[in-house]
Parts: sequence; structure tokens; C-alpha cells
Amino acid sequence: MFIVFLLCVFTACKSAKVSSNVVVLTFKNEKVTSDYVLVVNKIISDSRCPIGTNCIWAGELVMELSAIQNNEIKETVVMTFSPNSNEENKTWFQKYIPNNKKLIKYQITPSKTEKPLELKDYKIELILE
Repeated sequence: MFIVFLLCVFTACKSAKVSSNVVVLTFKNEKVTSDYVLVVNKIISDSRCPIGTNCIWAGELVMELSAIQNNEIKETVVMTFSPNSNEENKTWFQKYIPNNKKLIKYQITPSKTEKPLELKDYKIELILE
């Protein structure tokens, strides 16, 4: 999957990076179904605990996402990714995935590090069944 991601980045691919059960969202327009495109617009904050450190609080990642249909923004949300927001976030994503699929979980990468991250570094993997 990482190789597919790199190939799309280097070839400026704007179509979805979709396997049968994984949809990868990035800062580019990513087609989720024949009707919807999801895009990560911006990172508002990333206070997650960096890998290899001990933190009192797990922190959170806050980003702005948009759902687009027929080149028109249907919905823009500010989404917080934290241990307490998992179900709420899954409910939002489920609205935009195919009716014959169910969202099992999502994963945000990369993990937080001491090195500053740019918008192009982030991706959300939607794991479907």
C-alpha cells in the first residue's frame, strides 16, 4: 500500500488509492465512491504524544476535511482525532463510503514525531469490510 501511495504522489495522481477494503485519504482529492470525493484541507493542530516519549495526555490531531459531490463542497468539518472521538468520526466517514461497505476502523499516519510534519505527510486509511 505504501508503494501505491508513493507512486500516486510522484505521478500527481488525483484518483482514489483504493484497494477492495482500504481507502486512503490525503491532502489531494480522493474519490471514495462514484458520488463523493473526500479531501484533507488542513491540519489545525497536532498535539499527539510523540513516539518514544511518555506523556500524561495522549493528545489529539485536529484537521479540516471536506466531502465534495459533483465538484461542489457538500460538507466541511473540523474533526478531532483522539481516543474519545473514534465513534463520532467513524459515523461521519460512514456517510461517504459505499452502502455495501462498513467502516471497521480508521488509522492516521504518520505517528507524531519530534520532527515537524507537513500537510502532505498525513493520511487517513479507512479500513472497510
